[in-house]
Amino acid sequence: MGFAKNFVGTVLDCLWPRHCFHCGDWLHGHSHYLHLCLRCVGSINFICGNSCPRCGHPHWDDNRGESDCWNCRGREFAFRSCRSLFEYNGLGRAIVREIKYRGSLFLLPDVGRLSRELFGDLRGKVLVPVPLHWRRRLLRGYNQSELICSALASEHGCRTLRLLRRVKPTRQQVGLGRVQRLENMVSAFAVDGHVVRKKKIARDEEIFLVDDVLTTGSTMHACAVALAGAGFRSVQALSLARG
Repeated sequence: MGFAKNFVGTVLDCLWPRHCFHCGDWLHGHSHYLHLCLRCVGSINFICGNSCPRCGHPHWDDNRGESDCWNCRGREFAFRSCRSLFEYNGLGRAIVREIKYRGSLFLLPDVGRLSRELFGDLRGKVLVPVPLHWRRRLLRGYNQSELICSALASEHGCRTLRLLRRVKPTRQQVGLGRVQRLENMVSAFAVDGHVVRKKKIARDEEIFLVDDVLTTGSTMHACAVALAGAGFRSVQALSLARG
């Protein structure tokens, strides 16, 4: 069975050769990734065990033994914990921008594979994408957080539910300071009661908020506040990249 699968993969690669979207190298044979070569994957700054368990900030080594890190010390988050796949630089940044600004669906299976290796098993969990305001979604044509959710759900066998609505148009967070980001997101989100009733979501289900990039955590915090206000007691945060 393994030989047949490898043979078919090799034939298909000869007929329709795949190339690494980043460096352009030919992905011959049955590569573990569809559009990334192993050399480029090795260049990604993955966030493994060296991140703050509370806010997910990388380079946690200098803070071990403490309950928080310099980035989140003295701050309150409505989510219990946060994890990110990789740092927002190099190839990690290129992957995020390809999905966010070009809606590149071809990268989603590889994102799912990367998440399996670093996020562990999410089977049975509920994924909730951070929503866009309807005007921005109309202009862009899609919500990148929903695309990332679909990749995670496909790989892990979990549910994606659009539990949240963005009820207030907000400024772009890029270029804003931490306090400005928090103020910008106040009352920006609300739980969609229709989805809760239709899908019969229990308030004690484990919810994972999903976004493309997490910088200060202000957006995730505002989403978690809305979920907590609706009675959801276990909310965690996942992001593709950490800025």
